Amino acid sequence: MRYENLVYEQKPFDGVYVLDVHGHIGFEQGSQLGPHDGKSIVHTMDRMGVDAVCVSYSPGLRGDWKRGNDITAQVCGAYRGRVLGYAAPNPFHKDCDVSEYFAEDRGFVGIKIHGNIQGETPENDPRYAHAFELANKRKLPVLFHAWMPYEIDRAADVARQYPDLKVIIGHGGLTFAREHAVAVCKKYDNVYCDTAISSAPDGSIEWLVDKIGIDRVLYGSDMTFFDCIHTMGKIALAKLTDEEKEKIFGLNAKSLFGL
Repeated sequence: MRYENLVYEQKPFDGVYVLDVHGHIGFEQGSQLGPHDGKSIVHTMDRMGVDAVCVSYSPGLRGDWKRGNDITAQVCGAYRGRVLGYAAPNPFHKDCDVSEYFAEDRGFVGIKIHGNIQGETPENDPRYAHAFELANKRKLPVLFHAWMPYEIDRAADVARQYPDLKVIIGHGGLTFAREHAVAVCKKYDNVYCDTAISSAPDGSIEWLVDKIGIDRVLYGSDMTFFDCIHTMGKIALAKLTDEEKEKIFGLNAKSLFGL
């Protein structure tokens, strides 16, 4: 299959496994491009041929962590196998224990850390330690919002302290700090980069693959802040083999999440 042809012919990406590792549900400051509920994102996924997306509940990151994770659980249950959950801890709640979301099959596959909107809490803050210990014990991926170099450094410190968890540097592979993200990936075997960004120079996907290897690059869209379409197009039109594109689209993530 030539994936660039699917772009030119405006067809869904049927026939290739697509797992989006960086998604959101819930209204967040009016910055989403379109509806942000479970039904709507599944409709978008069906239209584009996306098999599954990993999400956190955006308002829960800022406020009621328990309600936020419970809403994520409800959406995961309603769209089992299509919507997968990130449990999101809140550093300002001493009783914040997200282990219950992994105690049974509730559709959760990892943990989301977004210190930037949690009072600029450092990503390696000890108040997240309980979540990191859980992820390390269960070998779970942890998705970090890591746009700035110092955020990437803190995520790297978590990778160093907890070698059995898998760090995903959200946005890091394609931002202005991408050289920083690459250096961290080269230093730690348990660090990966996703492709979630609104814009990037031509050739960015190829550059990232060349720097850190095809197995460390994960497709992420950041929907519902952005539609999944443009990032899929970047990968489909990249100067890579179809086999390499299939790894980025979903096979790498499928292995990482143990699906």
